[in-house]
Amino acid sequence: MKVFLDTNVFYNNWFVGNPNFKLLFSYLNNEQEDLLLSDLVLQEVENIRNRKVGESLSEINRQIKKIQKLNPDKLIFNESELNIKNYNLSELLIKHVESIEKIGYEQISHIDLVYRLMMSKKPFSGQEKGYRDALIWLSFVDYLSSNNIEGKVVFVSNNKSDFYTVKNNKICFHPDLQNDLKKNNIKANIVPYLNLFDFVNTEIDRDEYLIDKIKLADELDDYLIEQTEKHLTNLDKNELSELLNTNLFKDKITQILGIESDTWDLVDDTEIINVSKLSESEVYLSCQYIVSGMDLIVSIDVIEYNQHKDEIDSMIGCYDVKIDKKNSIAILSFTFKAYVSGSLLFDMKNKLPRELHIENISI
Repeated sequence: MKVFLDTNVFYNNWFVGNPNFKLLFSYLNNEQEDLLLSDLVLQEVENIRNRKVGESLSEINRQIKKIQKLNPDKLIFNESELNIKNYNLSELLIKHVESIEKIGYEQISHIDLVYRLMMSKKPFSGQEKGYRDALIWLSFVDYLSSNNIEGKVVFVSNNKSDFYTVKNNKICFHPDLQNDLKKNNIKANIVPYLNLFDFVNTEIDRDEYLIDKIKLADELDDYLIEQTEKHLTNLDKNELSELLNTNLFKDKITQILGIESDTWDLVDDTEIINVSKLSESEVYLSCQYIVSGMDLIVSIDVIEYNQHKDEIDSMIGCYDVKIDKKNSIAILSFTFKAYVSGSLLFDMKNKLPRELHIENISI
């Protein structure tokens, strides 16, 4: 399901930080779907925001002048000290959305636009308004046609008068726009919504998309490494035997004197499988991941090592054995790639993982 956002969706949501945007971004990233953005929408949003900044600064200057009349000393106001940042919506969205499809409008013929204007076809109205809306709509239709888009495409705009009609409290595209879709043989199912709130509450399972799985998977790397190392250092004889695919430690070694673990490569292919809301601030996650390079250092009694030397030396992953003669310890070094599955809790308020429980680890 691709999602197209019109200019008005960003009005007063310039930095896309409200919950509806966050849920939308989580959905798009988790499902690897596209956000569709018209170049004209991007330009409009940036222009409106910058115009409002200019209007606000002009208002501040007007108020300063009023205060000046009431004050004997000269008031100094420096706009640069307000630390107003440049605004680039495209760069902002790239930080949140994995896949964005840009829709250009330079290919739209002015002949088509003038015809629509003369015939007052939507999004044009009788007052000859609607040039930008018509350009946005025609470029959207051209994108669908040129790329042979199929499946569901959501179109979000609160411009009810120019894009939609309402029948039995249900919105649908104006007949002029429906005719455009039919004339261009659009195969996609275009579903209109008036606002982002209606869309996310109708189409998105809020529990499933509480978090952005793709983004969070990347952010969990350090935590997963730390907890995996901790898990390995606490293995008992049975668990160590199972991990290393041998009965040696379970059946023949009397005692494991110590285990150390270290990671020399990254976590790969982290996948968050399931998400369930437990409370307002806590979420359950199940996940699987690969630690590409791990070292496991196992210490056993040197006498037992000598008894089973051939079996130990031939074990998969065993690359070194050091003998600590002073303490009569054999230090066995293993290296492997670990495949791990487990579950954890995620603190939504503080954005922190905790209590990883490793269900299975194999090499």
